This record gives sequence, structure tokens and C-alpha cells, in this order.
Amino acid sequence: MILSALAALTFIFSPQHEEENAKEASLISELAGKGVHLNMQEGWIELSATICQRSDPLEYLIINLPRGKDHEALFACEGVDAQSLNTAMLLLGVEAGSNGKFEELEKPPSREDLEAGKPAHRVIPASGDGFYIQASWQVKNSVGEMETHFYRAEDLVLNLRDQRAYHRGKFIYLGSRFIKPHRDAREMFAADAEGNYVSLCYFVPANHLLTGNDPNADDQYLWYPNIYLLPDLGHPVRLFFSRQPLSAPPPSE
Repeated sequence: MILSALAALTFIFSPQHEEENAKEASLISELAGKGVHLNMQEGWIELSATICQRSDPLEYLIINLPRGKDHEALFACEGVDAQSLNTAMLLLGVEAGSNGKFEELEKPPSREDLEAGKPAHRVIPASGDGFYIQASWQVKNSVGEMETHFYRAEDLVLNLRDQRAYHRGKFIYLGSRFIKPHRDAREMFAADAEGNYVSLCYFVPANHLLTGNDPNADDQYLWYPNIYLLPDLGHPVRLFFSRQPLSAPPPSE
């Protein structure tokens, strides 16, 4: 037992271990410079954002300005590098999942069926590994004291047709992809090029990093901000991507 403990201590204070710790600290510092704050020990990533929409329909949960679809997103980030965010996700051990898919029905629906609201295709939900997303912000209460609000991201998005919040669960990791806009263009990371990071609806091809997998994620016309919980437009928000659900926002550094 004592020999094992001594061996462990020798490893902890070995030059190799110190070098690995220094490399990890350097990488975490580099990611922070790109707007991505990674906590390896506790398994979460923090981004700074603002409230982007309070009344218009939503297709995306999180985008990055100036390229992202801010007119269709709940949260907007600025200066958050998509490749750095992807790197942080991979460092937390996430594995690629499957995007939502659309399959043709064996018997195509008639015009009458479509008008009656029957589906035109079969939806295979997105599945696999991913992250829970939480949002936190502070507002002054009636006596002037600062109050912290903390919610699962899904609770901040409403399906107005069915009068319910977005399905609770992990947002599925897709990892974006590299694209070339044309033959002579340099290759670029699609999420950086488009600025759309987390979707509420299914989009093919998957140029974003994460997708939700609500049973109605194939419908782009259902989703709206939950104005009953959200602060004002432009209000600062802390966003957390975590491997397990968080019960409270981590302390500010």
C-alpha cells in the first residue's frame, strides 16, 4: 500500500506529469482566448451570450455573430470560435451522434392527407452522445437585489402548437464539417463560416455542432422563445454545456 502511494506521488510530481499539466493549462488558456471556457475537472464549457429573440420564431438555440441567423436564434454569442468550441467538446470525451433523418413513406400521402395534417415523410430522430445546455443570468428584484436565474435551455423554448416546452434531453453532438464554397476556395469549418452552432430543428447537411431531438424537430414553424421566463433583449447570459445536468450555475471566475 505504502509503495503504491509513493509510486503515485512520484508520478504526480514527475517532470512528465508536470509537462502534461502545463500543456493542458496552456490549451485551456488558448480556448478561453477564443471565448470558450473549459472546466475539464467538472466536465462543462461556458460561453458568454445575450438574449437574441423574445418573440420571433426560432430555428436555432445558439448562434455566433455576425454570421449566424440572429433573427431565428434565442442566444447570440460574439467572438466564440466554433473550432475551439468543438475542440473543448472533444476534450470532454463526446462522441459523434446521428443527425435527424427524413425517409419517404412507402405510400406517398394524398393531397387530402397533407391538408389534413398527415406527415409527408417519416422522421428518424437524432440520437447519440451530446451535451446538456443550461442558461443563467442575473436581474434585480423588486428591492434592488440581484437574483440569479438558472434554467435548462429546453425550458426556454416553447412549442406554441402543442403548448409545451422543448423536449428535455441532451443536444446531440454532430461536430459540423469542413466545406469548400467553390473549387478554388480554401477549406473552412462550416460552423465558423455560417455562425450557427446549436439547432432546435433538423438541418441537412449538418453544418452546426449540436442539434436538439424533440419529436417535432422536423417542423421549423413551431418554436418560440418562452417570454414568461426570459429577461430583456440583449441581456447578458452565461451558457453551460455539460456532460451531466447541472443543478446550479458554477461560480463566476
